[in-house]
Amino acid sequence: MKILLTVLFIFVLSNILIAQNKKGIHFQGIARSETGMILANKQIALRISILNDTLPNHIAYQEIKSVTTNVLGLFFTDIGLDEVGKIITIGSFDQIKWEEDGKYIQVEVDPNNSLHFLQAGLQQINYVPYSIYSDQAKFADQSKTISSILPVELGGTGVTSKLEILKTLGLEKINNTPDSIKPVSVVVGIALNEKLKKVDTLSLSNRINLKLNAIDTLKLSNRINLKLNVVDTNSLSNRISIKLNSSDTMGLFNRINSKLNSSDTSSLSNRINMLSNVQPKIDYGFFYDTAKQTALLSTATAVKFNFQQISNKINVSNNSANNPTRINFVESGIYQINYSIQFIKSDAGTDEVNIWFRKTNAAIGNTNTTYTIQGLGVKNNITNSYLLELSANDYIELFFSVKNISTSLQGTVSTTLTPSRPATPAASISIHAVN
Repeated sequence: MKILLTVLFIFVLSNILIAQNKKGIHFQGIARSETGMILANKQIALRISILNDTLPNHIAYQEIKSVTTNVLGLFFTDIGLDEVGKIITIGSFDQIKWEEDGKYIQVEVDPNNSLHFLQAGLQQINYVPYSIYSDQAKFADQSKTISSILPVELGGTGVTSKLEILKTLGLEKINNTPDSIKPVSVVVGIALNEKLKKVDTLSLSNRINLKLNAIDTLKLSNRINLKLNVVDTNSLSNRISIKLNSSDTMGLFNRINSKLNSSDTSSLSNRINMLSNVQPKIDYGFFYDTAKQTALLSTATAVKFNFQQISNKINVSNNSANNPTRINFVESGIYQINYSIQFIKSDAGTDEVNIWFRKTNAAIGNTNTTYTIQGLGVKNNITNSYLLELSANDYIELFFSVKNISTSLQGTVSTTLTPSRPATPAASISIHAVN
C-alpha cells in the first residue's frame, strides 16, 4: 500500500551549531502517515535542500540522510554538519550566500529507504542564520572584511593587547600588584615582629583550658544550693535539745558496747573487699559467614567465619589451609558458645548431618549432634549451645559432615518485600565469657 508522509518540521534559527569549525542548522520534524498517524520508531530517508527561490532547479545546497523516528514520530538532523551516513549531492553548505535573495528549505521523505522521495514541505527561511553569515560580513564600503581587530570607529578597541588598551586609556602607570606581594614599611615590619605569636601564648592557653567552666561546676553548685541554711535547721535544733541526755541512754550505750567491734569483723570485711575488687570478664565475640560452604561425603569439614561483627579478646585466624576457621581465646575461663547453621539440600529426600567442636585439633567430647534435614531447597536452621572451659591461647573449630553432596551451608539474602528482612548468614557463632 502506498504511504504518503506528512512532515511537521520545526526550523529553529537560534540553534546554529558552530563547534570545532563545523557549522550546521539544527532541524527537527514529526513524521505522519497520510491518515495522520504518527510513524513511531521507523527508519526513513530525508532529502533536504536549501533553495535560492521556489523553483526546484535553483538549489544552493542538498543533502541526503537516513534517520529513525522516536516513539512520538520525532526525528532530528543537523543540516550542513558532517555526520556519519550523510550524502551531500549538490553544493557546499559553507559556500551558501546567505546575504543574497530569500532562502527556502525543501524537505523530501523516502519512507522505505528506497531513494524514492516524496515532497513533504517547502518553507521560506524568514531570518538569516546570523552566526553563519557573520563570518562573511563586510564593511559599509565593501572594500574589506572584518578580521581579528575591530577599529574604534566601528565600535571596537583598535588594539590587540591589554597593555595597548591601558596606554590608550592612560592607565598604564596604575600598579595592580597583589596585596600578598606588596612591600611594607620598616616601621610596620618592626611593629608586626613585636606582636605575640600563637606559640608564645601556648602555656597560658593550656592553663586557661585546664580551668573549670561554669558548666563543669553546675552539678556541685546545685548540690550546695540544696544544703540547709541555719534558719532552716532552727526547728530541728529545738527538737534535738529536748532529746535524751547521755545519762538517759546509759542502758542503750552498754548494749551497744556488747556488740562486735570492727576488729571482730576484720576477716569478713577483708573477704568482702577482695570480692569487690574482682574485675568482671569482658571477653566476647560474634562471627559469621554468608558464602555457600560445601563438603565431601562423610568428610570432617571446618566451618569458615569470614566476617566479624564485634569482638574483644576473642578473634578468628586462618587454619593450615588458609581458611578462617580457628576461634582464638586470649584468656582462660568458662565460655558460653552458641552457633547457628543453615543447611539447604537442593534435591529431594533427606540427609544426615553431624556438627561438633574441636579444640587444638582434637575433638571435644560429647559435643557432636546429629540432625536429619529436608531436601528440595528447604531452609534447615540448626542451633545449639555449649559451656566450654578453655585455657589461655586455646583455639576451637566448628566441624560438620554430610552424607549427600547436594547438601551445603547457604545463607539467604536480605529482602525489601513487606515485611523487609535482613540477610540470614550461612553460619554464625556468638561467644561470651561466663563471670
